[in-house]
Amino acid sequence: MTPLQQIEEAPRPTWPAFSTQSHLQNQKTIRIALAGCGVVGGGLVRLLNDSAAAIASRYGVRFVITRVLVRDTARDRQLPIDSQLFTNDLNSFLANDADVVIEAVGGEEPARTIAISALARGRKLITANKELISAHAETLQELATLNRTGLDFGAAVGGSAPVISTLRDLVGASAPRSVRGILNGTSNFVISELEAGATLDDAVAKARDRGLVEADCSRDLDGRDAADKLSIIAWIAFGVRPADLNVRRVSLVPGLETLVRLAADTGGRLRLLGECSQLDGNRITASVEPVIVHPASSFARTTREENRVEVDLGWSSPLSVSGPGAGGAPTAAALLSDLVRFSSPPNDRGGDAARFVSIADWRSHRWLVGARIHADVFTGLATAARLTPVDVAERDGVSWLVTNPATFDRAHQLVTALRQLGAESFFARYEIAQKEEVGS
Repeated sequence: MTPLQQIEEAPRPTWPAFSTQSHLQNQKTIRIALAGCGVVGGGLVRLLNDSAAAIASRYGVRFVITRVLVRDTARDRQLPIDSQLFTNDLNSFLANDADVVIEAVGGEEPARTIAISALARGRKLITANKELISAHAETLQELATLNRTGLDFGAAVGGSAPVISTLRDLVGASAPRSVRGILNGTSNFVISELEAGATLDDAVAKARDRGLVEADCSRDLDGRDAADKLSIIAWIAFGVRPADLNVRRVSLVPGLETLVRLAADTGGRLRLLGECSQLDGNRITASVEPVIVHPASSFARTTREENRVEVDLGWSSPLSVSGPGAGGAPTAAALLSDLVRFSSPPNDRGGDAARFVSIADWRSHRWLVGARIHADVFTGLATAARLTPVDVAERDGVSWLVTNPATFDRAHQLVTALRQLGAESFFARYEIAQKEEVGS
């Protein structure tokens, strides 16, 4: 008998019959207390309702919302939930006997109070609040460990792009060379609209209409939101406490519209990138800043509210994750993912994992610096800052130059001098390779 005949004649395994009815009868009920029922919280309510049968079939659990904390209990939210579950009494909400507390109110308070109360009572906490985790990650994790419960915050970074789970579950104890990407969907949407010819006011208004931005979008455009997310990434990937991460942050505003145009004039595309990279000696550096990238690059092709994060593990190409990074539906989906997953310490890299410290970035990069100032004055200031221009141009009253490789401090010295003269300035890292190698 040939090997193929032996395989064909071998007895077939028999699988136990799967009974949907018995599976549903034995399902476990998990009670949820939901703090916040706005774009994200309301999206989660709809998702739990629409996916109830699929969740029960796949995971054998039934999620039941037992309390919802809101500001206005009388507001008609048009959600598939009993309005009697709404409360605006924080103490009443905290006293609710739930198995899981989901925090979707955002900001510092009452989010911090809700998180500490939930973990202290042994309740699993799930949050999409990057400000909360960035400021209080270690305290919350210690509480979770002490009370033998779970802390999950995958929805806080990347929206639907599974950045945290990738770093935590796939990368493991081996620290990456770098983690780099577009971490804020709102700013990326605004930049995409500007590239299409919109004004900044119109771009922000459109983002707000699509539910991508809060009333105050300053944290999105000045890089604070992305910096909070980067501090969480550094905690998971390198074990550096969020409070100890030295993040160089450069705002997109003022001058974003001009910076987008200058990027196009120099043959590139503007993106707000967050980056955390290893240096020698177990040191890391972190930055959130405008970067002009090649138009064919993966980041240039990431448009509108998409996020993209690339993890360099030393392989032939980076490990990448992408997906919508802003909006209620993607964030709600990320919350549901945390809800059904098994909780483990989020930054448990192992006792023998390398330990890293955060330092300022001393490396040299090319920079694009521009200002509404006469070109002769501009180049004189650049020379005083010991910057060697590769390209210098002037258009519509705006002078700009691209430097040879230089440290951030030297480039920022020029920006500071321009601002002292009252000139509106524009500043971004420039990553388009020069046609010819220019000496330093």
